[in-house]
Amino acid sequence: MKDLLLKAKLLLTELWGHLRPLWTSLLSRWNALLTKLSTVDIPFLKKKLSPRTIGIAIVVLIAIIALIFLKSCGKTTTKPPIPVTTALPLSQEIRSFATSDGVVDPFLTVNLDARVKGYLTKIGFADGAMVKKGDLLFVIEQDQYIQEVNFKKAIYDEAKIEYGRQKSLLKENATSQAAVDKALSQYQQSEASLTLAKINLGYTEIRAPFDGLMGRHLLDVGTYLDTTSKGVKLATIQQISPIYVYFSVNERDFLKFEEIDKNADKKSNVNTLPVFAGLQNDKGYPHEGVLDYAANLISTETGSLQLRGIFKNEDSTLIPGLYARVMAQYGKPRQALLVPVTATLNDQVGDYVYVLDEAKRAQRQPIKLGQRFEKYVEVTEGLTASSQVVINGFINLSVNQVTNPKAVTLEAMILK
Repeated sequence: MKDLLLKAKLLLTELWGHLRPLWTSLLSRWNALLTKLSTVDIPFLKKKLSPRTIGIAIVVLIAIIALIFLKSCGKTTTKPPIPVTTALPLSQEIRSFATSDGVVDPFLTVNLDARVKGYLTKIGFADGAMVKKGDLLFVIEQDQYIQEVNFKKAIYDEAKIEYGRQKSLLKENATSQAAVDKALSQYQQSEASLTLAKINLGYTEIRAPFDGLMGRHLLDVGTYLDTTSKGVKLATIQQISPIYVYFSVNERDFLKFEEIDKNADKKSNVNTLPVFAGLQNDKGYPHEGVLDYAANLISTETGSLQLRGIFKNEDSTLIPGLYARVMAQYGKPRQALLVPVTATLNDQVGDYVYVLDEAKRAQRQPIKLGQRFEKYVEVTEGLTASSQVVINGFINLSVNQVTNPKAVTLEAMILK
């Protein structure tokens, strides 16, 4: 043991002999630095510090910095789990669609004209009211036309009796065939005159040609109607059940239709393609109809194709002239994954969402978007039916951050 201690002492003595010149050099430089610093004037001190004081201050400052550094290195910063809301993508059958602006137009529009002369004696409807087929709308003074019918009826009756008498006399050879023919002619003329008189009497009453919506009356009671070959316009009636909605699709959407089924007949969707409409105060597209007409050519002025849908409109909600939002579905139904539009994010790389892995850590998931359905959007690539998508609380998320998820179920989407 003594030999071991003796060898260690000799080794340390030899090592100190090598390090002593270096220590002496460092110590001299340290003293020179302190001496130089002691000559510097410090503004807020009235006297200069000694080299010994400056040395102690530097040693203390280095010790404080080392202590702070060691203390901070001993801590591990961990962020608490961030609360988020997650949901599985909504799996639902959908069809592609295109939306456009449209205008409601009546199924039929008819001008009610007076075809005989006379004073207007009655108006049988309220302006803007719904009327039934056959309802009495206008009456033109009838007295002269009634008397005309009575006069023609008397002539007709006389001619009929005379014709019958001449036929009886002919059987007895008491008259000639010419007399019979003349009686027949007078009988037929009187019959035609009576029929014409009855027609003119019928024109004094103007009735609704169909169930429809009346406009305002254009002439008041007491107005004399001096008819012309075109008649005198009294009012307009429109049939609104069923009713049309005209709309247009732009060239881009039209090419989508063609791309869905390139082998289909150009007119194959007419009377088969479902269309949906909604007014400005409607939520979604509650009115269901069918495509009724498609123009043959795309307009070179607007670059769009005019289409028309027909709607039953049994409740008369759609009124001519109203603006309507129109959605036309096309293509075959397909199963799709949908997520809320608000859950999707976008940057220079592309669209993405946050999903949770098995450790409940947030991960960035690139996606490709398809058709948008108001609050939902179709995801064509990037997600599966079991993906836990963050739909709320992702603003403060970062990749690999631990979360505290709350799972919810997305409501099924109403397609119209």
